[in-house]
Amino acid sequence: MTQQCPHCQVEIQAPKLSAYDDNFVCPHCAATLSHSQIDIFLYAFCFIALISPLLIVIAHMNTFIALVIATVSYRLCRSRFFESYFRLTRCTH
Repeated sequence: MTQQCPHCQVEIQAPKLSAYDDNFVCPHCAATLSHSQIDIFLYAFCFIALISPLLIVIAHMNTFIALVIATVSYRLCRSRFFESYFRLTRCTH
């Protein structure tokens, strides 16, 4: 998954979220970067808000169970389908 560094505007291979704790370093300009927390939250919210009602209405599933299944499904699908769309942000600390 190649993404563009917001500092040097060069395409980089961003690591997966599970590969770093707080941030990582751009190999070209050594800027401290991380995936946008707003994007992570927004994609999670949209996925869960879309999948949960479908499970409730179509599968006649309990609301709590549907929310748990949607949340776990997002976590399992995040690295494969969503991480390449998260924007990179420059850390200020």
